Amino acid sequence: MIKDPRGLPTDSAATGTAETYDLQLSDRQYRLWAEMLENKTGVRIAAHRDDFVKGQIVRRVNELGFDDVEDYFREVSQSGVGTREWGVLLDRLLVKESQFFRHQASHDFFKDRLISHLQSAQQNQRYSVCSIGCSTGEEVYSLAMTAFDSYRAADQTSAFSIVGIDVSAEAIQAARRGIYPKRHLESVPEALRNNYFNAATGSSMEVKAELKKRVGFFVSNMFDQHCPAFASPLDVIFCQNVLIYLKNWRRRDLLNSFVEKLKPGGYLIVGPGELNDWQPEGLSRVAYPGIQAFEKLLPQGMLAGK
Repeated sequence: MIKDPRGLPTDSAATGTAETYDLQLSDRQYRLWAEMLENKTGVRIAAHRDDFVKGQIVRRVNELGFDDVEDYFREVSQSGVGTREWGVLLDRLLVKESQFFRHQASHDFFKDRLISHLQSAQQNQRYSVCSIGCSTGEEVYSLAMTAFDSYRAADQTSAFSIVGIDVSAEAIQAARRGIYPKRHLESVPEALRNNYFNAATGSSMEVKAELKKRVGFFVSNMFDQHCPAFASPLDVIFCQNVLIYLKNWRRRDLLNSFVEKLKPGGYLIVGPGELNDWQPEGLSRVAYPGIQAFEKLLPQGMLAGK
């Protein structure tokens, strides 16, 4: 490994040298890493990503100057510095994939439910939404644009809050910045682009301040019951393209915890095709084309007001 005079790793591309690593992960060592990732995040590594994950671990070992993979494992496993280093490694291992208005049918359903809320007796109550595994924020801002437009169309004061959580600190930092390449906004209708984005550079756009003020982002494990995003009951939970990375029993545990976080009459929206064998008590499947969603049943005797 090449280091600068301060002992810090340098970019091999900048020095004109190729990265070559002699260290390798044994099958036993890799199982330990995979188990730690799943225990800390719930995420199971897909078989086709094994080589990528191994490569990232070995690369980080070399960057930090460790002589042995197991020394690095102990460093990451311990508290304090290990916790911070775990965050750095995690940002390299996780898939950060998102886009504006992904699964349009789910966003259409959200808009329909919000309009129904604005026409109900509960219209003055704050409408609270959480996006699970929000990555770099596109889904959160998509929901916020829909909410702003819906409140304006109803000539009502915007009374909503939309938050996103993700275990990746790097992704959350990008979400808070709210700056995206223009090509990422191709799925955003022109009227929404004009209303909610400003030009940042020649090739990027930035979310306007008024929209940023209405959203929040938290670095958090989705299994963390103490996350601020779950401090109050929610009207809608978006959990799309997340469940596919979890084992069945973790998936059930996570979804059952979401049931507790929803208001009566609230909705859980998951990715199409992600969930076919789960029907907990207290929820009913929603019949709506192109989506998978569940409604939390109202307690007996309670009026829906919808």
